[in-house]
Amino acid sequence: MHAIYRLAGATAALAIMASAGDPYAQEAKQLPVPNVTVTAPAAPTVPPYLRDPWKSYQRNPYAGRYRVEEDKFPEVPCSETRIASSAGGRCLQGYRLVPGNALFAQRGGLKCDMALDVVMYNIGNLAIEASTLIFDPYKLAATGFPGKYCYVVGYPGYDQEDFQDMNQVTRRGSNWRNLVGNGEDKSIEFSDGPHNCVAVRKAGPKWRGGYVYMLHASICRTDTAAVRAEDISYALGSLQVRQYDARGNLRKAGE
Repeated sequence: MHAIYRLAGATAALAIMASAGDPYAQEAKQLPVPNVTVTAPAAPTVPPYLRDPWKSYQRNPYAGRYRVEEDKFPEVPCSETRIASSAGGRCLQGYRLVPGNALFAQRGGLKCDMALDVVMYNIGNLAIEASTLIFDPYKLAATGFPGKYCYVVGYPGYDQEDFQDMNQVTRRGSNWRNLVGNGEDKSIEFSDGPHNCVAVRKAGPKWRGGYVYMLHASICRTDTAAVRAEDISYALGSLQVRQYDARGNLRKAGE
């Protein structure tokens, strides 16, 4: 949005100078007064779960902000995140969340701890950013095992609006097309500048009323070719989703 403001104050000042008989005022009076163009900053993107109050709980049933916000997530060694890649890359440690119903139902301390982590990397001719909301259903803490309301909640209504806000890549995407899905598992094509991309949502193993994790990934070609089915399989196969949570877990890995 552009707004144009005229320098009315400067014009008035020149008129006063001229009336005072200042010899320079007559010369200054002839000077053109430029227009100043001010570019206002774009309005911040509102996450989908904040746009529609009727769907807000379905999209974010957690006591926290369920949104990948890379600029707010610290970069950490990939050994410390719950998602990584066999190809290396950069890893970001995101928010720690608790399902709203689990928070109210818990007695004797926190028993449900979910991690929202991110990995970004290139492999072959693909650029990938993936994130997961995940918890360890067998984590043994001082307060016991996770309660019955501890699980990643599904959302079958996840659609193009949600994909467009999935991560920093999809937020700059365009030419959205071909949304397909089977239950929680969905994908949609889009463009990132000259590059063809696919955004993917994939549910992990079922657990109680939901899932152990929910995976999201944007997969883009680094050339101008179309993303193929084998590209998606290759990208997802290069991800390492770590169900075991080593932090604060009294149960050793593999037990």
